[in-house]
Amino acid sequence: MPKTLKLFLWINIFILALLISACGTTGRPVATGPGAGVTIKTANEAADNGEYMLAARVFNELAAGASTPEKQDLQLQSVENLIKAGQYNEASQQLRVINTRRLAKSYKVRKLILLAQIASYEGAHEKSIRLLNKAVTVRNLNPALQAKIYKVMADTEMSLNNPIGAAKNLVLREKYIVKPDEIDENQLKIWEILNEISSSDLKQYLNLERDLTLAGWIELAIEYTGHRTRFDKTVANWSKTHPSHPATPSLLKSLSKPRPRFVGRIGQVAVLLPLSSSRYALAAQAVRQGIKMMDENNQRLDKPVVKYYDIGDEPFEVSKFYQVAVDQGAQLIIGPLGREAVDLIADYDGASVPTILLGHTDINTDGAKAPMFQFGLTPEQEAVQAAERAYLDGYRQAAVLYAQNEWGNRMNKAFSEQWEKLGGIVLVQEPYEIKQNDYSVPVKQLLGIDKSLERKNALQTVTGVKLKLEPRRRRDIDFIFLAADAKHGRLIKPQLNYWRASRIPVYATSKIFTGRRNPTQDIDLNGIQFGDMPWMLAKRGTIYQLRLLQGKWSYAYSQLDRLFALGIDSYAIIPQLNHISNEDGTRFGGVTSGISLDKYGRFHRQLVWARFKRGEPQLLDKIYEFSGLLKPDKANETTSTP
Repeated sequence: MPKTLKLFLWINIFILALLISACGTTGRPVATGPGAGVTIKTANEAADNGEYMLAARVFNELAAGASTPEKQDLQLQSVENLIKAGQYNEASQQLRVINTRRLAKSYKVRKLILLAQIASYEGAHEKSIRLLNKAVTVRNLNPALQAKIYKVMADTEMSLNNPIGAAKNLVLREKYIVKPDEIDENQLKIWEILNEISSSDLKQYLNLERDLTLAGWIELAIEYTGHRTRFDKTVANWSKTHPSHPATPSLLKSLSKPRPRFVGRIGQVAVLLPLSSSRYALAAQAVRQGIKMMDENNQRLDKPVVKYYDIGDEPFEVSKFYQVAVDQGAQLIIGPLGREAVDLIADYDGASVPTILLGHTDINTDGAKAPMFQFGLTPEQEAVQAAERAYLDGYRQAAVLYAQNEWGNRMNKAFSEQWEKLGGIVLVQEPYEIKQNDYSVPVKQLLGIDKSLERKNALQTVTGVKLKLEPRRRRDIDFIFLAADAKHGRLIKPQLNYWRASRIPVYATSKIFTGRRNPTQDIDLNGIQFGDMPWMLAKRGTIYQLRLLQGKWSYAYSQLDRLFALGIDSYAIIPQLNHISNEDGTRFGGVTSGISLDKYGRFHRQLVWARFKRGEPQLLDKIYEFSGLLKPDKANETTSTP
């Protein structure tokens, strides 16, 4: 063979060999890192839009290129947004590395406030108050920071189910507020808190109260409970007898016209569920059982009356049931359940009382006559949180393996959009057929094994030599997002292991866990991380104690159990509706998750995370192992209604 031909042949062999060892193709890159649209303006815009994870990322990247003290300022702003996003572990870790020793004392106080917020959200309310008491003793702070201390104090008191304590702190907060609109907003919060307290309790508080400002507010709230129909006249008379009270004229004028999402005291709740529906009956019964359990175990004498209405199999009749419930005295509606019925009530012109829809809708409810809340177990939220969790874990390049059906497409879309928004790269998106039993083909395509085999075959064709080269997976995948249920996950994860991807982290949604611990079958899920509600994962602590009240319910530890938990929280959250509506990022600690409310009236659930080990899910968020989000010795109290 001529030397030139030999040289040409070996050059080709060398090039093809390199290709075999390569990772394969990569997907569409996304601009990431400092300098890619990273400005204070983009960070603030993200925070204003409720995209707290994105805001945290931008502030963090800005901090990387800044000098002291701007660096610490940006880092603290990043932590603030992580807390609003419900990412308390990450917030704690970032706070530990923020050095404020040689900075102005305002930085130290900001750090104390953030630590107090994290402690409160994790259930350590007494620790939160100690940190805030330490912060409040620091002298010569700017008024905005002092106002922030008292605001967090008020939030913590609300978490302790102490509304009068929260009102006291808001009265103190007002001393440090200057802007008229902020004063009005603060006074409105005081008013809304007092309106959730029964008249008898208000009278007791009034007898004990020595602060004239708060006493005046309590007197007005007592008057409101007895004279709602002629409250304008009541306000005028009250103003004459309290000429020095700081209540602003604009605020007093607005009291007879509550803001759109204000929920007053509730004496009767109507629950609209398709209990006899051929499609939704089991789901509806699960929700009812959760509500019923909480109602039966609520020991408060002034708890609301709960009435159930079976809306049957025809969703188009739901508005009639809604009106009947209102005519029979309902002051708040929970339900309906089912997409068609939810859409109909969301679009119902006659909706006249606060309503907690058990599902999400695309219909704009801003123009509704009464507050309209959307509370559902939306799978897209779980996919978004999987993206956020992986990002916080330090990964940047993702592969997606998803079921080729409507649910799988939704999961792929929700995950990929959030991942790219955070600055990550989606390298490959591979669907799989759910009717198959062998998933080696989509797994090989996901990992680039098929490309490696093609290159091996091409090399054999060129050389004419049968090669023993092992096919290699691509090496640029940081982690895999797996959109699968338990049945398919048990088949897919062993395939990933077989093709040398056992060490690639795998993230999934709660669908990967049936709810019932089954080590024998779930051993094949080992290593998969997934987000779920505390109700399904906690094995001790307050949430587990609540589960003991469930008794021998037939569907415990099944997929329906999550709807049972939805019923629990739809009842428990009623007295917290105004509180979590007041400020973006404020959360209620329920059994389904930490729950926040966006500006569109949608509840967002912050899941807890677990990893399969020896076939059983092991909690990664340890706070739920011991106390959960609720105060350990006050399960009934902190989840009771007004």
